[in-house]
Amino acid sequence: MKKKRKASPRAEKKKFYDEVLKARGFRLGLHQIMAEADWEFMQKFEEWVQYVYLSDRHLDKRVKELVITGVLCALRSPAPHIKVHMKKGVEAGATKEEMIAVAQLAGHWGGTVAQAN
Repeated sequence: MKKKRKASPRAEKKKFYDEVLKARGFRLGLHQIMAEADWEFMQKFEEWVQYVYLSDRHLDKRVKELVITGVLCALRSPAPHIKVHMKKGVEAGATKEEMIAVAQLAGHWGGTVAQAN
């Protein structure tokens, strides 16, 4: 009886990157950077993503993407990251106008609160 060979770390990470893309519909460079820096953390983080972000536990995908877009805008995340979540929000049922309104509100209030403080 042959022993089953464990996948190489490189093959395991490649499979992970493919699964991230399939589950989320996008993949950012930070996923690869995090996996290379701390593979064990990234595996645990992915469990959290599956449980909180990808499940419809309390909020549906549309609402989550509206919230995420607002947070990313308020925190001045890079434009490609914001665009990915805006696109996912529209795919989940949000209108383009809703996504833009969230970005406008978050950008204004995020900046206003920072300025006021």
